[in-house]
Amino acid sequence: MMDLNIHNRKLFVGSFLVVELAGLLAVIMTIIWVAKYKGGVEWGNTDLGIDFNWHPILMTLSLIFLYGNGALIYRVIPPRNDSHKLGLKIGHAVVMMITFIIMVIGLQAAFDSHNLATPPKPNLYTLHSWIGLIAALLFGFQWALGFSAFLFPKFSPEIRAILMPFHQYFGSSILCLAVAAALMGHLEKAIWSNKAYSQKDSESMVVNFIGVFLVLFVMGVTFLLSKFSKENPAGHRAV
Repeated sequence: MMDLNIHNRKLFVGSFLVVELAGLLAVIMTIIWVAKYKGGVEWGNTDLGIDFNWHPILMTLSLIFLYGNGALIYRVIPPRNDSHKLGLKIGHAVVMMITFIIMVIGLQAAFDSHNLATPPKPNLYTLHSWIGLIAALLFGFQWALGFSAFLFPKFSPEIRAILMPFHQYFGSSILCLAVAAALMGHLEKAIWSNKAYSQKDSESMVVNFIGVFLVLFVMGVTFLLSKFSKENPAGHRAV
C-alpha cells in the first residue's frame, strides 16, 4: 500500500517537484504575460509610483509561490532534532518575512496606479481587491502571531498547542484566498484590456493557463500539507 508519509522520501519529493513545477509555470507565465502583452515593467519609481505591471508578478511570486513553499519547509526538510527544528523555524520565519516585503511592494504598485492617476481612481471596489486585502491582512497577522508564539518570545507549550491547529488552518486558508484573488485579478485585467479575450486569442490562452497552474499549485500544496503524515517510521512525531 502506498504510504503517504514525508519520510517516504521518493514519493514525497516526487510529489513536491510536480507541485513546484506548477507553481514555477504560473510565475514564469505571469512574467511572460506582462512582458509580451502588457508592455513589460519599469524599474524604479514612475510618474505613477511603482509600475502597476509589477503587481501581478510580485503578488504571484510572494503570496502564492514563496508562501506555499514556506508552508512546506518542515515537510521538505524534516527536523532531525530540536536544534535543527529551531533552524527550520527561523528559515520559515525568514521566508515568510521576505514574502511579506515583496507582497507589500506588489500592493503598493496597485494603490499607486490608482492614487497617482489623473484623476485618481477609486480603490477597493472589486471583489478581487477585497479578497486580496483579506488575504494580505490575515497573512500579516498570521506571521506576527506565529513569530511571537513559536519563535520569540515563544508562548507556553499549552498555548502553542492550542494555537497550532489555527496556525495550520489559516496558513492553508490564506494561500487559497491568495489564489482566488489572483484568479479574479488576472481575469479582470485580461478582460478589461483585451477586447479579443472572447475570441480565444493567444493572450487569453496564456491567462487561462496561468489560472490552471495556480489552481494546480494550491491543490498540490494543500494536499502535501494535509495528506502526507509527519509520523516517523517509529511512530513518533517528526516535527
